[in-house]
Amino acid sequence: MGDVRFESNAKEVIKQFEQMTKLTQREGEAFVNDSLNKVWEQAVPLTPIKTGNLRRGYRVMKARKLSTGRIVGALINNEKYFKYVNDGHRTKNGGFVKGRFMIQRATNLANMTYIPRRWKVMAIKVLKGAKK
Repeated sequence: MGDVRFESNAKEVIKQFEQMTKLTQREGEAFVNDSLNKVWEQAVPLTPIKTGNLRRGYRVMKARKLSTGRIVGALINNEKYFKYVNDGHRTKNGGFVKGRFMIQRATNLANMTYIPRRWKVMAIKVLKGAKK
């Protein structure tokens, strides 16, 4: 019988995998940033205007990769009373002021409209990049 030789293409596979992980990280960060910006766009009009400070207080913390591999970002509002307006609060005389739930409503709106389409775009980019 003839001599059969197996040549390993491990170096090629590793190189392709490294390129793919860089692409997926880059696309993942872009996806998180775009999604947070869309939630911000939805949250601002839902936020009540009294002085305008709540609307101006929103900040998007850019996405970054954690040591665990997760990609995270955040939408924050540093106004002292934001939590009370968003979640509701008790009053001194025993009453309760109902929350406006701006962040939750904005997230739901973004999840119903923008985020699934953006996820699909990201997945297509990653898959096309993996085929190269």
